Amino acid sequence: MGTIYKSEQAKNGLMKLYEEKLESLHIEYLEVDVDTQFGRTRIIQTGNPNGKPIVLFHGFNAGAPLTLEAIKELGNLYSLFAIDTVGQVTKSEETLMNTKDNSYAIWADEVLEKLNIEKGNIIGISYGAFIVQKLITHKPERVKKCIFVVPSGIVNGDIWDSITKLTIPLLRFKITRTDKHLRAFTNAFAPEEDKFLFQLLKSLMLGVKLDTKIPTLLKRRDIAHFNKPVYVIAASDDVFFPGKKVAKKSKLLFSNLKGVHFLNGSKHMPPKNSYPEIQLKIKEWVN
Repeated sequence: MGTIYKSEQAKNGLMKLYEEKLESLHIEYLEVDVDTQFGRTRIIQTGNPNGKPIVLFHGFNAGAPLTLEAIKELGNLYSLFAIDTVGQVTKSEETLMNTKDNSYAIWADEVLEKLNIEKGNIIGISYGAFIVQKLITHKPERVKKCIFVVPSGIVNGDIWDSITKLTIPLLRFKITRTDKHLRAFTNAFAPEEDKFLFQLLKSLMLGVKLDTKIPTLLKRRDIAHFNKPVYVIAASDDVFFPGKKVAKKSKLLFSNLKGVHFLNGSKHMPPKNSYPEIQLKIKEWVN
């Protein structure tokens, strides 16, 4: 099997950043490994062991620790399971997944089975929303409630915005390898003040063979059989998946859409001062 990393040094550096973020959370946690047909999968388990289970699927190459940072305070009430996606920059196997078939659904179902979660409150963030969409398409009985946060798979961003804010700065960075041009790229979707996040994104861009294909869009017929509650948190200034377009399309896709919440003034990756707002909505919806 090949590797997603350009070098062993790049992998070691990114795993160090993973550990740094995990330790910075100052939470008690268990690192759980489960075997699936797609390889070993790492789960970071934390929170109240007697609380309702909340399962999180992270954004593209974000990993479990970064995902937990935004909602770790919910651990006082809930049992949190942050899944490291296989084939991405995580502690799971590097198995590359076929995005066109039901591989992600089979994998997620196996993970939930091994965790003894018969039916869970499932949160999909960004790319993780695409994984959850696969799950509700092929294994809907696994999901009690479904929360999408800045979700992929529902709409795509404006082409001109993508070219000017993402493609051109990224091409400049690939030529110059300077922080100035990388910042012009990352500022389109990430908080400018987050130094750790910038270092992570830089390490990803330089050290990983990134598959940047945007997930295919969900069709209503794919989830016509799914009747559990669906909730959406969308960001107003999301260059990848614009909030207003996400809200409009979600109403057409999900007959069981129960709520949409806007993070006003937020880019695709919400700033830390929006975390309490996100936690409040999750708590309201899960309860």
